[in-house]
Amino acid sequence: MTTAGVLTRVQVFKHVTRDRVLDISEMLSLEPKRSKIAFTLVEFDENHKATVRVKHYADATDFKLVCWDILYGNFEEWTDYKGTVYDDGIQARTLALRKDTKYRQPFVLKIDNGHGEVLTGGGIKMVEVRDSLTLLLPEFEARKLAQTVLDYIRDWETVNFRRRQEAMTVVLPVLDAAQPALPSLECEAELPTIEEAAPARGRRRVVKAA
Repeated sequence: MTTAGVLTRVQVFKHVTRDRVLDISEMLSLEPKRSKIAFTLVEFDENHKATVRVKHYADATDFKLVCWDILYGNFEEWTDYKGTVYDDGIQARTLALRKDTKYRQPFVLKIDNGHGEVLTGGGIKMVEVRDSLTLLLPEFEARKLAQTVLDYIRDWETVNFRRRQEAMTVVLPVLDAAQPALPSLECEAELPTIEEAAPARGRRRVVKAA
């Protein structure tokens, strides 16, 4: 979240295995393009010392849909490409999540960090993978992850509903009063009278006596 210009993170979900830790935190913002879900996957040795650390930042709106598909059994595969240009180089990041039923723990999460290059359209392409970690998740744990993260995003959006509206409000210019108004229709004389416009079944028929 963003508070007084300072970007902070709140841990939303954590999954620990024998030698890996998955940490999911929020970096939600009133600006949709900056609203992210942060993934940190760490591998550690027998002394609980981190040996490899990889990160990824997914758009909150995209991951909401991924969570929805996981919860309702429609999920198959999702790959997200991101990157950042720094003064000393370009970092490329890739997060791949897929469901493979041949595994006892069918959800396979993989995060790659490495050197990238900027494409013509502004995206960043992975050129060389330098750090990579994979984590297998049981279906129950994947569904718990999806439910927890989706609920958190929805709650945050509800609490900040008014502020989000203000941040996304677009001010449209008002037409100058001096500009000529649209021409009026000058066909009043051709308009039918009330009696002529009324349906035939509503008219009273007068019969003169012989």
